[in-house]
Amino acid sequence: MKQAGFGWTISQVGEIWIWAVTDPGDGAALVDGQAPSRAVAAAMVVRALVRGLTEEAPRELAA
Repeated sequence: MKQAGFGWTISQVGEIWIWAVTDPGDGAALVDGQAPSRAVAAAMVVRALVRGLTEEAPRELAA
């Protein structure tokens, strides 16, 4: 999914949900993580985007 210049993905692996916010240019993960549910994974994607995730922002801002 493309939104506001960033890509993002949410996928299920077993019982864990993997989420990532990706660079629009090369698709590299800027920040990613695991969540216990799809809803939590979606919330983490939104949190990363709302906190102003950019290439210059430290990873801790989105975590």
